[in-house]
Order: sequence, then C-alpha cells, then structure tokens
Amino acid sequence: MRRRDYIYKLLVVKKKAVTLQKLSEELETPMPKLLQTLKSLESDGLVEVFYGQEKAAIMVRAKTLDDYIET
Repeated sequence: MRRRDYIYKLLVVKKKAVTLQKLSEELETPMPKLLQTLKSLESDGLVEVFYGQEKAAIMVRAKTLDDYIET
C-alpha cells in the first residue's frame, strides 16, 4: 500500500481531527514530509488541513463519503 493511501485510511479510522504533531509521532515521520503528503491529499479533496484552537496547532481530518452526500 502506498504511504499516501495508508495515511488517508488511518485518518478515516480516527473519525476526528488530530494534530499534525501527534500524527507525525504515530507514523514516525518528520512533520514537514507528512505535511507535504497531507497537502497532496488535501488537493485531491480527501483531507482537510486547518489550524486548531491552540496557537500554531495544525489539525488534519479525513473527509469521507458522508461529507459529500447532501441530505
């Protein structure tokens, strides 16, 4: 499985936003490299990268099919 796909599937399982720092620690991947991968997933519409409540906290959340279904 490609690393990009693995990161997306991991985020989908979490079902909530996580900090870039925690995700980086969990994946044992440097934050700049992880952020680069997340930005490519964001451009594909698969994840949302945003600033959290805490100062300088970068959060990431997987978008799922439910996010695209209009009710």
